[in-house]
Order: sequence, then C-alpha cells, then structure tokens
Amino acid sequence: MGPTLGDAALITATFLFTDIEGSTGLWEREPQAMRVALQRHNGLLSATIERYGGCVFKTVGDAFCVSFDEPASAVAAASAIQRSLALAKWPTSSPLRVRIALHTGAAYLSGGDYFGTTLNRVARLLAVTHGGQTLLSSATETLVRDSLPPDCRLRDTGMLRLRDLPQPMHVHQLIHPDLPPELQQVSENTGAAKLTAQPIAQFRPVDLYEVPTLPSVVVQALEVLQSPESDARAVERVIVHDPAISAKILRVANSAFFGFSRRVGTVAEAVRVLGFTNVQGMLISVAAFDAFRTEQLDLVDFWKHSIATATAARFLAAGARCSGDEAFMAGLLHDIGRLIFALQAETAYRRSLELRRDSTIGSLEAERTLFDFTHAEVGQLVAERWNLPARHVAAIAFHHDPAAAGQESRFCALIGLADAAAHAAFDAPSSVGTLTPSATVLVDGLGLGARIWDDCLAQLAASRASIDSFVGAIR
Repeated sequence: MGPTLGDAALITATFLFTDIEGSTGLWEREPQAMRVALQRHNGLLSATIERYGGCVFKTVGDAFCVSFDEPASAVAAASAIQRSLALAKWPTSSPLRVRIALHTGAAYLSGGDYFGTTLNRVARLLAVTHGGQTLLSSATETLVRDSLPPDCRLRDTGMLRLRDLPQPMHVHQLIHPDLPPELQQVSENTGAAKLTAQPIAQFRPVDLYEVPTLPSVVVQALEVLQSPESDARAVERVIVHDPAISAKILRVANSAFFGFSRRVGTVAEAVRVLGFTNVQGMLISVAAFDAFRTEQLDLVDFWKHSIATATAARFLAAGARCSGDEAFMAGLLHDIGRLIFALQAETAYRRSLELRRDSTIGSLEAERTLFDFTHAEVGQLVAERWNLPARHVAAIAFHHDPAAAGQESRFCALIGLADAAAHAAFDAPSSVGTLTPSATVLVDGLGLGARIWDDCLAQLAASRASIDSFVGAIR
C-alpha cells in the first residue's frame, strides 16, 4: 500500500538531488571497480551532506535525495561535493562524475519522505544536468546569490523547458575554479532518454541583465514594508530620501481613486491610511512606470488595464476569501512581463499587439510565436529578481494557468478572473452578461455566485474615472 498524505506536513526546504553520470555502463564494464568506487562515492557524499546540515531522506541506486533548511548550506554542500569528487582517486577507468540539481520550494513531508511538485521540478532539472555540473533553479538562486561559497559564482543559463512541466524553468549554473571549461555550459545534448526539453533563447533580443532594477530607495522601502517590526514612520524615513517618489505616492494617495475626504499630507499618513501592502504595490508601480518608459509605445493603456485588474481583484477578493490588499497589489503587477517586451523588444512587442488585434490568435500564442516565451514567464523572472513576495510571483507567473500554481492556485485564479474582467470591461464592453467559458471555470472554482461577473463589470464601469486619476498620478 502506497503512502497516504493525510498526516503530511507542508515544509519549505531546499532539495539537492544527485546521481552518477553513466553509472549503468560502468557497472556493466567494471563491476568490481565500480563496487569500490560506489562505496567511496557514498562515503564522500554522506560526510559532506552531514557537515553542511543536510538530511538524506532517500537513496535510489547511486542517487541521493537530500533536504536542507538553509539554501546557502545546500549550495555550499554541492560545491564541496563536486570538489571532493574531482580530487578523489577512483579505481574505475574514468573518474566518477556526479550531476547535482537544487531547487527550493514547498513539499509534503510524510513518513520520512517528501512529495509534491517541488520534487518533480528538481528531478527534471537533474535530468538535463551533465556529470560534474551543478544547476540551480531561480527559486534557489534568489536566496543564495549573496552568500555563495568562496571562489564560486553563478552563471545565468537562461530558460529551459523541462519534460512534463507546464512552465519553463530559469536555470543558473554553479561555477567554481576547478570546473573544466567544457562543463561550463548547459546544452541540449544530455541524452535523448532524459531530455525532451529544449533551451529557450536567452532573452534575445530581450536580455534579462538589461532589465531595469528598482531604485535603491524603493528596494530599501520594500524591505522595511515587509518587516513585521516596521511602522509608518520607518517607511517614511526611507522614502523621503527620494522627493520624486514621495510626491508620486502622495499624488496617488490623494487621487480620486481612493477618494479620501481629507488630504493626505505626509508619506507616513499615506502608509497608515492605505496600508503596507497597498503602498508596496504603489512603490513598484511608480518605479516601473519611470523605468519602463519608451519613446514609441504609449503604455497608458497598459497601466489602465493593470489598475483595472487591481480594482477587480479587490472587488472579488472578499467572495474568494482572499486578502483584498494582496489581491490589489497582485493585480497591479500581474502583467509586468509585458513591460519587459515593450522595453527590450519594442518592435516585436508591437507586432505581438498587431497579431492579437488583427486575428483570432490570443496574446499568449502571439507572444510565443514571436518570442518563444510569454509575458507570464518573463514576468516571473523579473519578479524573482526584484525579490517580490512569493504569492505575487505566483500570481504573475500563473494568472493564465492557476491550476499549475500549486498551493497558490486559488489566489492565481482570483487574479486570472480579475484580468479577464478588466479586459471585458475596457476592451470589449459588450461582454456584459457574457461570461466566457474560461471565466466560468474560474468563477466556479472560486465558488463565486452567478451574478459576480456582471457585478464586477459594473464596478469597473463605475470606477473608470478614478482609474484614469490613478494613472495620471503615477505618470
């Protein structure tokens, strides 16, 4: 009888998977030498994993499955394993080469074993890793980029489509001084039996490293806003160092969108009356509006749609049993990937808009035709790079495919429904009373009443002037 998950605990950890490249052939050709080599391999890995605080929860043949509480310890263990294996003397005709993959996420712990989509992702990543290489998902890279082992660095290898996974994975390679040059790249040629994925072009013409970073004052303010020990004054002390951003936050707070009866006079007062989560969304929006200006494209319609989605998300949140403030912030940021296309590939982005407008092709199909990846996939990478909260990263990545979002599927479905409502209200006003099949699935999945669609569209129609006021305030 298989394991039951009725008593499972949901644990967030960094998972490290290993296996020996070409071990089947070595066992066939050199069984006696391989027996000695495997004992040596197991001893080296076990000692290193224990030294760095890892827990081996499963071994399958020569493969180790390990969990770490600290992502930096997992990366340090991976580096130490590869270096110790490279220095070891092996009785086989060729040295053992071990591939290592790391990914951080939530998994169910039951009966001493882990289960869930996080394990699937690290296993798929391991399948495209060469012996001697260590690959990390972006979820792990985000947590360890500032705490790497000495003499190590990370190389961005771009996005990989991995077998059976609905979204590409953004992958980084751990580089250390002893790594041979031929292993300092990830290729498709990892064996037909293990690879049905192909690397996507590494943001050509879009280059992730050219994506504008958030201003330092915004980064500092977000850190303060996300700290449970902060108050409104602490946020103000950071933001006041940038008069332009301070002025825009006050303009937004005093816009018709929020409709306060008295004027908000200070940043601290804006934080108190709007709430920490709302101010986070505004800060990112204000910074992004400035960072993503282009000479040719008018992005006012983009921001109108984003604010309309945020408005719809807040309206729908109560019925969906989600936080209205979190839903509002996610709605503001859900299409951030489109800004990357607009900034870095303006001509192609303009063509994707034309494809969508002039044919029955949807926006995702148009983007995949021209870029080979979508705004949701690119938006996820940017959100992770900006260290946005995990729930909002999920909403950006999966608002078109909530079922793939795991434990955040309900929140992503809410943002997906809000996105559909904003399009219907502003791009196709005749949609009132017409609930599309995809929106019907979201309404039913969220357990919302049959009238919610028309009520939401009516709310957006009534909010049109205040949405224009919000856009004017952040420009």
